[in-house]
Amino acid sequence: MKKNPLIAITVVLALALAAGAGAESLKYKGFARGEALITPQELKGLIDAKDPKLVVIAVASVPEYFSGHIPGSIQMWRGDYEAPADTMGGVTDNLLQPEGFTKLMQRFGVDPDSTVVVYDYKYDATRVWWAFYYYGKTDVRVLDGGIQGWKDAGFETDMFSRGKASHKGTWVAKVTFPLMRVDTPEILGLRDRTDAQLWDNRGNAEFCGETIKKGAFRAGRIPWAVQCDWPNFMTKSNEMEWLNAAEMQRVLDKFGFDPTKQQYFICQSGVRTTHGMFALYLMGWPVDQLHNYDSSWIGWSKDSSLPIEKGCPDTTPAPWQKALAEKK
Repeated sequence: MKKNPLIAITVVLALALAAGAGAESLKYKGFARGEALITPQELKGLIDAKDPKLVVIAVASVPEYFSGHIPGSIQMWRGDYEAPADTMGGVTDNLLQPEGFTKLMQRFGVDPDSTVVVYDYKYDATRVWWAFYYYGKTDVRVLDGGIQGWKDAGFETDMFSRGKASHKGTWVAKVTFPLMRVDTPEILGLRDRTDAQLWDNRGNAEFCGETIKKGAFRAGRIPWAVQCDWPNFMTKSNEMEWLNAAEMQRVLDKFGFDPTKQQYFICQSGVRTTHGMFALYLMGWPVDQLHNYDSSWIGWSKDSSLPIEKGCPDTTPAPWQKALAEKK
């Protein structure tokens, strides 16, 4: 009996589609770039295997680090990678220039082919991921769940010894993705643009001007910024653990993130901003669409000529918005 060629073609196509669907389902949490995250179990496996190329960085203050850290991880805190204020127009908390970042990471033993994993105790890991990416090392991974996820997995922590590099690294930081870091002129220019969105990743008290954090000069917000507080991207049970892709998409839809527009982020000092950037990166958004305002509110508030607003904006839905929500 002759085989029907149409049936054969159909079977091949079905198998190809099934294989594609299978590959898609294997992506961590359904993210387009799920490889940017690493689970505690995966990290434990690398540590147990004594991978010579593994560099684990704890982005933590000294008290946090010695309250319990992943064995062998190297402690680093904000002051270690902060550029001197006198080189940044008096603005604190900006990122070190390439030469300084190179020296720091070589001291940590980072080579071009190192497997670098960063983890935190609240929300700092993505800031370091962003810094690495900006300077050309694009394969750095963030520990999903942070230190809490590590503990929840039942793995031990170290409270006494300090991790250190086995050798001096050879990786050299070079500005490779310049659009990932922007400053005040670019943010001011957004006032007259319709092809971009500016997201404020601070909480209500800061966004509404009810409080001012150390380092800032005035309270309030940029008038054309829209608030999307950083915990929106994280689970409620552990704010160091990321939502899955389906949950993340619902958040993006809720706030109105527009994939056709450029995305800019502001917070106090360019740390929480990187949560918004990393969320979109995980979802597969183009890197050249993601921009971190490194000086953030510290830089903006320092210049008294720049406009600010105070008071919480009215978020009551308009009648047409209510009707649309009811239809959905």
